Amino acid sequence: MKKAGYIPEGERFFNFEDSRKLKESFLVACRVFEDFQFIMLPTIENYQPEYYEGFGVEPFITGTTGRGEVLCLRSDWTVSLVRYLSGLRKLDLPKKVFYWGAVFSPSGSFERFQTGVEILGISHITAEAQVITKLVQYLKEMGIKEMVVSVGHTGIVRKLTETYGTDVKERLMIKDFSLTQRAPIFRELLTSEGTVQHLYKMKEVCPEWETEIGELLQLQSLLEGVPVCFDLTEVRRQDYYTGIVFEIFHPSAGSPVAGGGRYDRLFRKDHRYVPAVGGAVYLDILLDLVV
Repeated sequence: MKKAGYIPEGERFFNFEDSRKLKESFLVACRVFEDFQFIMLPTIENYQPEYYEGFGVEPFITGTTGRGEVLCLRSDWTVSLVRYLSGLRKLDLPKKVFYWGAVFSPSGSFERFQTGVEILGISHITAEAQVITKLVQYLKEMGIKEMVVSVGHTGIVRKLTETYGTDVKERLMIKDFSLTQRAPIFRELLTSEGTVQHLYKMKEVCPEWETEIGELLQLQSLLEGVPVCFDLTEVRRQDYYTGIVFEIFHPSAGSPVAGGGRYDRLFRKDHRYVPAVGGAVYLDILLDLVV
């Protein structure tokens, strides 16, 4: 169908069929995430650099108000949610919320839809397991039968960066095999089959990763019936993640259909950091996979 002339170049045109799928994605979210509290946040916010700079989140600045406030569109659901909850006088923890709505980017497709869940106030690995299990259940309810959850740990990537240089993260993100020239460990990581056996092997090869690998093994024991692949080079573009991270892939999609992880250094309440885990389904990718 020809794109309407009022839509900017690069933006997606949602026809009646796409709109039907979006409606269904919201109804399924309400059903699957019924034990999470729904939250709806404004799409326009006051720009505050401390919530963007240093976290790998690019703001979509739109203009200023008459009072000189810089305005931006919501570009990351997690950041917007943390900003909102930080402003509440009273917040009972732990708190489980889910959302559905658009995020905006100044590059690529300007507007993209997401639905996701966040668990705040739980430091135990059961929170990661619940988030991943819920997102997998959601994708299945949307008709996605084939998927694999790729799980990694930011602690391992951080230690690699400290040892081999600050450019390692970006190179791992694109699976740059030239890294193998720096040390044999990169060949081992980049060619791994991602099995539990490989985790045990890497625990022996790199004893300094014992804590991170122990958390991954503990998570695996909690994810019954979920197809998991371990990728110790797993990198998320957002820099606020602090622990286990994950992406969910479908064989027909070139990009992950969902992703998330733990972020224990982003949300502050009562002068202390609050542990948190979250994950989102990228509905613009999902629309092309469902019928």
